[in-house]
Amino acid sequence: MSYKSILVGYDGSDPSKKALKKAIELSKIMNSSLYIVGVVRPFQFAAVDFILPEEIEAFEKEEISKEERFLKEALEIATRSGVKAETKVLEGEPAEELMSYADANGCDLIVVGHRGAGGFKRLILGTTAGNLVKYANQSVLVVK
Repeated sequence: MSYKSILVGYDGSDPSKKALKKAIELSKIMNSSLYIVGVVRPFQFAAVDFILPEEIEAFEKEEISKEERFLKEALEIATRSGVKAETKVLEGEPAEELMSYADANGCDLIVVGHRGAGGFKRLILGTTAGNLVKYANQSVLVVK
């Protein structure tokens, strides 16, 4: 099977670096387009009524700025490997945003790293990788 367009979720973590490496390898082998996407979760705080809107906005801007730095790093890695790639920062729930981006951009493979969340956290929250495997319209590669 050949993939024409590969999306990799990237957040600068070690698992996402492994996913990026695998996505670059596949992109080179299959001469695929590569999209490197980072997702920033919206500000979530139980006592949001006690936080000024300016503080929330400042927090979200900082998170976006951090993700842009991670994506710049990822783009440099891809470029050094001889792969042309595009980057994009999205805001929202990671699995949903990655699936929507993949659908909108004709990606036929989504590559993500596996964090290894366990126990109660996984039971309550699920995982980005798990949700992608369950619900994505594309093939999903989870890199351990």
